[in-house]
Amino acid sequence: MSGGMVLVDVSGKASSVLTTKGDLATFSTLRVRKGIGTNSQLLFADSSDATGNVWSDNTTSFVIACSDETSDLVAGDNVSQIRLPFQFELTAISANVNTASTGADINVQVQEDGVDIMSGVGITIDATELTSKTSATPPTITDSTLASNSIISIDLDQIGSTLAGTGLKVNLIGYRIV
Repeated sequence: MSGGMVLVDVSGKASSVLTTKGDLATFSTLRVRKGIGTNSQLLFADSSDATGNVWSDNTTSFVIACSDETSDLVAGDNVSQIRLPFQFELTAISANVNTASTGADINVQVQEDGVDIMSGVGITIDATELTSKTSATPPTITDSTLASNSIISIDLDQIGSTLAGTGLKVNLIGYRIV
């Protein structure tokens, strides 16, 4: 024995558990097969699962600042842009502000290479609210697969009427496509 390794004779048991390329051997009350996840998934520890691990999407997000923190928002096209570093599957989208608008909602549209990725007005932050999470009209994503190297741009279509909001951020939530 060298390097701290302990050799154990498993008498071929692993081959009876593993049946498919990518399978993992894990343990619940006995050795069991954990089938491979789908492309782009990661294996996470999860004590609520019988084997203690689960495959799940590798959720990540891009937070796009669309203004400074304190100045009133100004309506316009292309108020902020990023270029995606990899192909991205968009599973959710939201926005938030530091100061809520009054008099009218804040409406935000997101585009991929100049084409809207949501139907209707896009993301709405209701007047007097700080986040789109509480909006009466949730956004509907119509293009969820965003290409590597595409330009994601933000259009600010409405900013409030009595008081404009401040400190707008847009959150693209999803996972990298491998």
